[in-house]
Amino acid sequence: MAIRLYWGNLLRDLRIENNLTQSEVAEVLHISRQAYSNLETGRAQPTIELMAILCELYDYDIYNYVLQNMPDDMVAEQYRFKTQLPLKASKKKKKD
Repeated sequence: MAIRLYWGNLLRDLRIENNLTQSEVAEVLHISRQAYSNLETGRAQPTIELMAILCELYDYDIYNYVLQNMPDDMVAEQYRFKTQLPLKASKKKKKD
């Protein structure tokens, strides 16, 4: 079962919060204003590379956004998996 997130509202809200125009963001991404508009309206999906650039531009961490938009059972499964991982061993070397 593929889960698709709708990024358009988030991209528009972040752009507006940062007082940027679609043209300004498109210039940073090296795409046309129309291509960027398609991302905001959902006619196109952003690549992971574009999302990385936009998160850096807006100083935004999308982890919580993704969790909020995942089905509850998937979030619970992820939590159970993380709690079963072994603790990382300390990398400090003991002095002799």
